[in-house]
Formats: sequence, C-alpha cells, structure tokens
Amino acid sequence: MKNKILIAVDLSDQTAGIINKGIELANKLDATILICSIIPVYVDYLQSQMALIPTQWDEIYTAQKQHALKELAVIKGKHPHLLIDFYVEVGNPKYDVIEKAKLEKANYIVVGTHGHTGLYHTVIGSTAEYIIRHATVPVLVVPMNREEH
Repeated sequence: MKNKILIAVDLSDQTAGIINKGIELANKLDATILICSIIPVYVDYLQSQMALIPTQWDEIYTAQKQHALKELAVIKGKHPHLLIDFYVEVGNPKYDVIEKAKLEKANYIVVGTHGHTGLYHTVIGSTAEYIIRHATVPVLVVPMNREEH
C-alpha cells in the first residue's frame, strides 16, 4: 500500500510553502497527497454576530468552500504527475485535521506554523501545536518565520 501524506493548509500566504514541502516529502516517499483545508468556525464570533440568520452563514461558508476548492484545483493542476486529492470542510481545524488523518489512514501530516505569540496564541491556541501533540503519525512542521531570533 502506498504512503499517504495529509497536507493541512488554511489558504493563507504561507500555503504554497507548506504544500511544496509536502510535495517534496511525497516525491521522496512515492506517496499520494491529500490537501486538507478546514474553514474555521469560531463560536464566540458567531454568537456576537447573531444578527445574521443561519442561511446567511450557510451562504458565507458555501462561498468560502467554493473559493478553497478553486484554489486547490489550481495547485493540483500545477502537479499533474502526482496523485492529489483535496478535502474542504467547515469545522475546527485542530480536531478535524487529526480526525481526517485517522480516517484516511495518512502516514504523515504536514502543517505550517504562523508564529503567533502572546495573547493571540493563548486565546486562539496553536493548531500546529495541537496537531503535533495529538497526532498518531509523524508530523512535518513547516516554520513560517524563517528569521532567527
């Protein structure tokens, strides 16, 4: 059975670097690739925006999913020699990436860091840190802050 690499991205400016590292790993291991993008639902934010009715939130999330699928299709098109699938869903990235890796029987997870510190990191938490601590397979972490401290 071929190795499978799950590459978790949020479609930020750093996405290309994360995907490139995942592709490097996939080429070395002759692995298939699953690019996974979980559109985050922030309950606290949603509660503060109760003026929007649920169908409006559905429209927002549908538009975000369609945008993500288009972006990922472009990435897949740049690498026609690789077997790349993608998965886009609305949820909690911390938990859903781990769950998807288990369901897909991924052998590796590739994830990036954003380098947030202080209050933001404390309140929001680090998705990469959570994945590293809870994954049952090796995790390749691609640092976003490439400067030395």
